[in-house]
Amino acid sequence: MPQHQQGSQRTEQRPSSEQRQIDTRTYEARAEEQRRAMQEASRNAEMSRRVGRMTPDERRDLRRQINEVSQDLYANPPRR
Repeated sequence: MPQHQQGSQRTEQRPSSEQRQIDTRTYEARAEEQRRAMQEASRNAEMSRRVGRMTPDERRDLRRQINEVSQDLYANPPRR
């Protein structure tokens, strides 16, 4: 008997309670996947809104970080 026919016979012999359990698991897995997709979409929406403007504190911190790095990079002028 070919392989694909054996597999179809197994599904026909399953008790209905086992089939319901598998259907429940499948439904729960799909629901969880949809939940994750919705959370990711909302996170992406938040990030795209945040890209537009920075708060004054964020600007101050960024300016301070840039100044610190530039002092490290250009502390000693190169000799000619």
